[in-house]
Amino acid sequence: MNKTNLLSLLNSYIVSRNDINEPESPINNVTTNLQKAQPTDVVFYKVNPKEEKSVENFQKRLIGSMPGLLILNHGAEFVKNENCIFVEEEHFLKIQKIILDELFPNKNTLKIVGVTGTNGKTTTVNLAMQIASLAGHPAISIGTIGVQDVNGSLIEDIESTTPSYVELRKLIHRFQDKYEVCFMEVSSHALAQDRLFDVLLDGAAWTSFSQDHLDYHRTMEEYFDAKLLVERRYLKENQSLLLPALEKELYETILKRAPNTRVKLAKTLDERGLGKTLEERPLFYHSTYNQSNAELALQLNANLFGENEIKNIHLKDIKTPPGRFSIIELGNENMAIIDYAHTPDALINIGAAIKNAFSTHSLTVVFGCGGNRDKTKRPMMGKAVSEFADKIIVTSDNPRDESPEDIIIDILAGIKVGYEAVVDRKKAIHAALESLGKKEIVLIAGKGHEEYQEIKGVKHPFSDFNIVTNFKVGQ
Repeated sequence: MNKTNLLSLLNSYIVSRNDINEPESPINNVTTNLQKAQPTDVVFYKVNPKEEKSVENFQKRLIGSMPGLLILNHGAEFVKNENCIFVEEEHFLKIQKIILDELFPNKNTLKIVGVTGTNGKTTTVNLAMQIASLAGHPAISIGTIGVQDVNGSLIEDIESTTPSYVELRKLIHRFQDKYEVCFMEVSSHALAQDRLFDVLLDGAAWTSFSQDHLDYHRTMEEYFDAKLLVERRYLKENQSLLLPALEKELYETILKRAPNTRVKLAKTLDERGLGKTLEERPLFYHSTYNQSNAELALQLNANLFGENEIKNIHLKDIKTPPGRFSIIELGNENMAIIDYAHTPDALINIGAAIKNAFSTHSLTVVFGCGGNRDKTKRPMMGKAVSEFADKIIVTSDNPRDESPEDIIIDILAGIKVGYEAVVDRKKAIHAALESLGKKEIVLIAGKGHEEYQEIKGVKHPFSDFNIVTNFKVGQ
């Protein structure tokens, strides 16, 4: 396809255009990443002309960029660069689909399954992907830890938990001939922004619901309604939204708020005859929330392929996803547990799981809270940890553009017991590990699999796993 072909396809949507040079030059890619654009790329970008920062960001990203064609929203006609066309913002997704259908066609052979929820999305899609693969149905998962198959990482880093419509369509095109099913995390942001657009789901699950993202959704009602879109807007006919058996309150709330919702509870591990011994049910599944994640993963596959397809699946054959209840033994009956828990509810759940599984151990918790996100959950996280920790060390997470000290102060407002505050996360982890006696656990929460710490717009290399492993080696 060249620029002339593309403009012909979009003609009815174009409000205005600047000069188009080299009209016969090829276009073979679609992206929303202006900074890395190449002459063969068509780039979609939204500018708010009324916001000075939006215009400044656009101008910065345009420096050094070489887009073949730049599609901007109507109202951004102040941009005088060549190779720019202007369309109504409401048509962005329609136009993306038109171009993607030409360059990255979707054969609709890859089954797509969406998993939403405050906590548990990453674990559920990862387990579901492995279960499908073990049952003979090649699968991938898309989400917080990138794109994976049963052998490991295919793409380590994607732009967000749920990719944009452009990136999703490109992923589907790339993997549709090799895999049978894709299990993907579907965030509330993605649902509210219609990122799936015309990609309908062959199955869907809702893992849990508790406070998060109120910086974006403003109220819990808006957040709830965004989650519910996974069934209302995207789930194919004759399919039901799956919930864990323990989420009966969420089940009742959904039906009260939207009585016509197609919703069902998944079978429990007990109902499936998956035993309770450590051999049959590894430690990872002795927490109620990971049991729920496994139940959803199994039920999603049963609904796709039939109960017989998963009857020989054993939990011990499934690898646990990185940074989710990951245990590192430290000797002297001590251990570190690294987990992504970063909401009040997730902290309470993992605290209960650790106390239940290791009732004779004392527990130190090292945690912080991300910057530029929902500030109201910070004292709630402090309060949650106070309810189960024997020792608390509050530190930095990803402070982003905020002062780490200010974030810690917000957290401390909810802590009514003794604590330490150590701003440097590495020093905080070392402080917890150095003070270990016998039969003690250090829970390091909030970052899980992440291998960076974001400070003032820069991602610095940082891994909780590496800090613990290097400490262990140096003992």
